[in-house]
Amino acid sequence: MHPLFVTIGILELMRRGGQEIKKPIVFVPGLYGSMGEDIIPGTGEWGFGMAASIYEPFIQILMDMGYEKDKDLFTCFYDWRKDCAFCAQEYLQKTIDQAKTQTKSKKVNLICHSMGGLVARAYVQGQDYGYDVEQLIFIGTPNGGAANAYYFWAGGKLPYEKNIKSSIFSTLLEGYLWILEKKYKNENTMEVIYKHLQGVKDLLPSKTYGDYLYYIDHNQNMKYIPYEKMNHHNNFLDELNEKKHILKNRKIKVTLIGGKSIDTNQKLQVDRRYKSEEEKWKDGKVVSSSQSKEGDGTVLLNSLCEIEGDTYVFESNHTDILQKCKFILQEKLGIKEVVSYKETTPSFNEYVSILVSGKGQIWIKSYDRGDNILLYDGTKRHKDVYVQKMDEKNIWIFIKGFSQKYLYMEYIPMEKEPIEIMIRDHLGRKKKIQERKGYMQQAYKISLS
Repeated sequence: MHPLFVTIGILELMRRGGQEIKKPIVFVPGLYGSMGEDIIPGTGEWGFGMAASIYEPFIQILMDMGYEKDKDLFTCFYDWRKDCAFCAQEYLQKTIDQAKTQTKSKKVNLICHSMGGLVARAYVQGQDYGYDVEQLIFIGTPNGGAANAYYFWAGGKLPYEKNIKSSIFSTLLEGYLWILEKKYKNENTMEVIYKHLQGVKDLLPSKTYGDYLYYIDHNQNMKYIPYEKMNHHNNFLDELNEKKHILKNRKIKVTLIGGKSIDTNQKLQVDRRYKSEEEKWKDGKVVSSSQSKEGDGTVLLNSLCEIEGDTYVFESNHTDILQKCKFILQEKLGIKEVVSYKETTPSFNEYVSILVSGKGQIWIKSYDRGDNILLYDGTKRHKDVYVQKMDEKNIWIFIKGFSQKYLYMEYIPMEKEPIEIMIRDHLGRKKKIQERKGYMQQAYKISLS
């Protein structure tokens, strides 16, 4: 080789000295964080669906750091109804391959929220791992499982009842379950869950979580049900956690980011006398729970920290932590430049979920302080209104950031068919309107408070 070319090559290496080449990011969202044709036909291309209000601001943070969507920033959308191992093989592995091919990089950095971290672990700890992950960043991932999953998997029930505040994730769960029940209308709730929501089983507490179900015996003594004697086990996490040393052996840098100071279900009191023809509550029906502040409202820190890694904890709930951890991410990704973050939508404390079954026209308005704001009219929508249409008769509308006491909905049936409207707010309060036969052109005016 000509000496001049060698010299130029050396100078170029010196110029790059200390400047680390940015590896592509693959972001893996949590449960309900993906929507597309694979999940519900007719919903179009992959996107965040009704979880867009959670994840789009987070993607903007990564873009503010200099990443570009579909260039060096990729999202692994996946069918969260399926088990994590399936999602790892069918979706994550292919997204990683796409990122490597497009960027010519041999490795990627995985950033995962909640259940997305378990999909990632299924890949990097599995036999098909391609030794192509540099960093694995978990945000609120239940590496030891989460007690809330028992409510749903064992009883088909949302975990936020009575004095327990609702969360956006329970609202998403209710909405998607409603959609799936409409789709599989001849099956009962438990059949829908066991057949079409296998992913929830992978979120159950694992053996390392410890015994978490207890009952009060006839002598008023607290008795725990040993994990080994329970009907519902998390075989997926049990296997992963038995082999968690693989992460270190494969030299993957692990970062754990969690939230605390939010009441989080830790132990569940059950009534073992409960019997159900639908095979519900085989280990007992939940009647109460004990909580800990050492969690984000969904995942306990002990569960997050079931595996080893650099650990960072914020006073935050399960979703707001995505906004709060940006400076940690910047450090871990090696972004040394000063980043000017765009203003993102602040954490929203109020939201309303509206599920409508029936063919009709819908208008939603806000009458706050004399202002008449049209939020949705069937075609146009406000930026803080998210709409998911399953078909022409079933629609889900999610409104964030508006005071619900000023929200009103008008619905006019287009057919003489049954009408069902379910409204749920951020506190778990519900309102249901049901008609056996709608009256065409008759307007139903409903306050959303």
